[in-house]
Amino acid sequence: MYRILLVDDEALIREAVSENVKWEQYGYELAGSCENGKEALEFIGKNPVDVVLTDICMPYMDGMQLSEKLCEDYPAVKIIILSGYDDFDYAKKAIRYGVKEYLLKPITAEEMGDVLTALKAEMDKERKAERKVVELESAYRKGQQLLYSETLLHLIRGSKADEEIRKELKKVGLDFCSAVYRVAVVELDIYARSNRLDEKRKRESALMAFVLHNISQEIVQRNKAGEVCQGKDHRTYMLLHSNHPVEFRQTVKGICCEIIDQMNRIMQLAVNIGLGGYAKETENIYVSYEEAEEALEYHYIMGGNHVMEIEVIREEKRQADVEPILDGLSLHVKGNDMDGIADDFAALEKELRECRYDRRGVGVILQRIIDMLDEFCKLSEMESGQRIASKEEILEKSLKAEELKAAMDILCAYCLEVGEWLDSQRNVGGKKYAVLAMDYIEKNYGDCSLSLHSVCSYLNISTSRFSTIFKQATGTTFMDVLIGLRMQKAKDLLEHTDMKNYEIAERVGFNDSHYFSIAFKKITGKTPTEYAKEMRK
Repeated sequence: MYRILLVDDEALIREAVSENVKWEQYGYELAGSCENGKEALEFIGKNPVDVVLTDICMPYMDGMQLSEKLCEDYPAVKIIILSGYDDFDYAKKAIRYGVKEYLLKPITAEEMGDVLTALKAEMDKERKAERKVVELESAYRKGQQLLYSETLLHLIRGSKADEEIRKELKKVGLDFCSAVYRVAVVELDIYARSNRLDEKRKRESALMAFVLHNISQEIVQRNKAGEVCQGKDHRTYMLLHSNHPVEFRQTVKGICCEIIDQMNRIMQLAVNIGLGGYAKETENIYVSYEEAEEALEYHYIMGGNHVMEIEVIREEKRQADVEPILDGLSLHVKGNDMDGIADDFAALEKELRECRYDRRGVGVILQRIIDMLDEFCKLSEMESGQRIASKEEILEKSLKAEELKAAMDILCAYCLEVGEWLDSQRNVGGKKYAVLAMDYIEKNYGDCSLSLHSVCSYLNISTSRFSTIFKQATGTTFMDVLIGLRMQKAKDLLEHTDMKNYEIAERVGFNDSHYFSIAFKKITGKTPTEYAKEMRK
């Protein structure tokens, strides 16, 4: 019998529903009735129930608020809403909180019976599946099988001394004397993509992980290719070995591909497999395991249903040529070119994927893009409340993305957003030209021929009009900005390098080192030599 709680603020309705529904006939016991959501939560805290049948409109805590709290604190409890409101917004919220049925008043006892019967069938099925998981896990962990798995995992991970592990292997009847060994780690994609699973998903995925282990074991045993065990993390570990090294690689690859194919076909689940390198001694099997774990991390780039071989990944891994893409992205964001931004991210994703960047390497590129956008925002006076999201928010969201494509989508959307903001900002008071000019100065300050005329030629605007616009937008003159930037770059070089003064002068756009020294002292109050001595102490 399933326990059900009735919640409604109208006493007549509670009485009518309580008396007219034949609870026991449908497999239920009416545990009690409450006037509002607050009272219901207190009741459930002391008297666990399986189902809550609730109205929406109630004092203190309404039915939707109750559903939300039940979803958070009692996810196993099924919710049925009985309401007089045929409102789409309520229905949407009900779906979000996992409500099983949304029934409109008035409803007959027979109609209620049909709903309860269907819900009971669903709960019966869930309980049966839960019992099956418990039985399977209990059977798997009994006796010799548990010892076998633990011993094999110690060997694979290198977590016990050689002499000790040899004794344990002998106890479980394992004797390895092959020419070559290789470790594969097999993981359901659902675990790779989510750090947090609710209780129902955990139970379901635990059963699926057990199926994955059985399928893997059957395929490996059929090929007489090694040993298989399941870890407490629900991963499957395969220690593959052979005395025929030449054919071994193809055999291993075939086994892994067949595991993926069967899990796709039978269970409709994606699988990730990390494959370590070759070990010739049992003492070095742990190295292959560590490489398999490393390879498995590349699901972030490659996605699910892949056999990720560490040696192949290392061969394909190279430095990505992202500079032209980022330069193009910079121009497209400033120009609010939506198609260009989308193309840039498609190219960047392709480049990072082909160059086999790991999550950390991708994070460095994401950080660069975020910093670039932040500079654009500052330049266009988009700080404080004007900005839609902080760079920390966007960076955190993109870094937490489950795969590369999702991270690219998050950042692409933000670039489009920033592009629109820049466009709206630059079209006010001639800021467009100021933004483009500042960017041009930043990229060309080291050119000694850079001048007001060359900037105006680049922007296709008269010097007089540009000077007025630039002063209005920045509060200073073109030359003040240029000299200020050159001096800042010079100070950085004096602080952090051993370059000569004349070399620094050339680097920051002065073709006369003497004039550079005069300008530097005018700005800082010190000669370049004095500044360098002071800062390099």
